[in-house]
Amino acid sequence: MTIEAFAKVNFTLEVLGERADGFHALRSLVVPVSLSDTLEIAPADAFSSDTGYADDLCLKAARTLYDALGRDGGDAGRGGPAGAARRPCAIRVVKRIPAGGGLGGGSADAAATLVALNRIWGAGLSDDALARLGADVGSDVPALVLAQSGVPVVMEGRGEIVRPVRDAARRLDMVLVNPGVFSSTAEVFSKCKFRVTNDVSILYNILQALRVGDVDGISAAMMNDLEPCAVALHPEIAVAKQALLEAGAVGATMSGSGSTVFGLVRSEGDGHRIASSLVAKGYSAWSAVACCPVV
Repeated sequence: MTIEAFAKVNFTLEVLGERADGFHALRSLVVPVSLSDTLEIAPADAFSSDTGYADDLCLKAARTLYDALGRDGGDAGRGGPAGAARRPCAIRVVKRIPAGGGLGGGSADAAATLVALNRIWGAGLSDDALARLGADVGSDVPALVLAQSGVPVVMEGRGEIVRPVRDAARRLDMVLVNPGVFSSTAEVFSKCKFRVTNDVSILYNILQALRVGDVDGISAAMMNDLEPCAVALHPEIAVAKQALLEAGAVGATMSGSGSTVFGLVRSEGDGHRIASSLVAKGYSAWSAVACCPVV
C-alpha cells in the first residue's frame, strides 16, 4: 500500500507549564497541510524501515499496533483479523517534509503507518482508537492520526487529548518557508518560559475565524509560545519570517518548535508567486493548502 503522510502546522501553540511526568502541558490548534511524505508499506518477514532514524517512529507505530491486536491470533477485543493475516511489514519513506522543521514529519509518518496498517490488517479500529495508540508512539501522533483525514485538531495535555474541528473552512492557501536550520525540540523547550495565564480566548478567537475561513482573522490570532525561544537559538527563523511577510503573506508565525515558518495568503496564485520569489532568494519554500489533504 502507498499512503501520503501529511505535515502539520500549529496555528496556535500555548505552553501552559510542566507536568509531573516531565512533559509540558500544551494547547494547540494543529492544522494538516498538503506537503507530505510518501510511505510504501509491503508485507515482509520482519518489521523494517529505511528512514535511518535511531528513534524510528514508523517502526514503533507498526509494532505498537501489532502488539495491541495480539500476536497470538487474538484480537484483544478490537475486532481484529486472525493473527496469520497480520504479517510484519517493510516501510519505505520518500521524504519531503524537512527534519527538525516543526512540521511533524516523523510523527506524520507514524500516524500514516497506523492508518495504513489498520486497513491492511483489516483491524477496523476507529480514528479515536488509533489516536489513543498513537499516544504511546509520540506526543504529536494522536493529533496527526486525526489530521490525516484533512481536519484541524485541538490538541491538549502532552498531546494525548485530541478533538477534531469538523466545521472548519475546507481550504486555506499558505506558504511554508524553511530557513535551513535544524531546531531541536528538546533544546527549544528547555529555553521556553511558561505561559503565566491560561488565556482561553486564544483558542476561541482562532476557531471562530477558522470556521468562516477569515484569512485576516486567522492571521491576527496565530501565535506560538515557542517562537521567541527558537529565534533566540536560531535568528534565521526571524529573518525567514520577515522575508515571508515582505513577500506578501497576510500573517506569519513559526510552526511547532521550528524552524519552519508559515503564512496565509489570499489565493493559490499568490501562494505560488510568493513561494517562487522566496526560492529565488535561496529559501526552501512551498506553496501549500491547509485543511484539505485527501488520504
